[in-house]
Amino acid sequence: MNRLLALGLLATLLSGCASLEASSAWKDRPVGELIDFFGVPRQVMVVPEEDLVVLRYVRDSSYVTREAAGTYTGPQNGQIVHTEYWEDVQHSGSCQIDVFINRARLVQKVRTKGRCAVVEMATAARA
Repeated sequence: MNRLLALGLLATLLSGCASLEASSAWKDRPVGELIDFFGVPRQVMVVPEEDLVVLRYVRDSSYVTREAAGTYTGPQNGQIVHTEYWEDVQHSGSCQIDVFINRARLVQKVRTKGRCAVVEMATAARA
């Protein structure tokens, strides 16, 4: 139970770090640079009460790991053997990136949701 809680907390912290890193990298940069980096957004929304436009991007963050799939312990050719079987396991995941653009067409903030730690969030800092 404690391990499950710790894993959940770690995932939340990593997601928050990705969001914080992206926000600081994109803050006050022109929307054109953002679109050049991320491409065309999947969805465009308006937040009239904050006078913002939200560009939503979704990235696949699936990964494959090699994991033990089973074991066998028993007789083989007159000896007791222990054998482990391994296979590739696909873990699916996605990252939702919401970019808030102000009236001056500058990035105000970035929020991420999901498994975003493995997604490239920003270009090199501008000079």
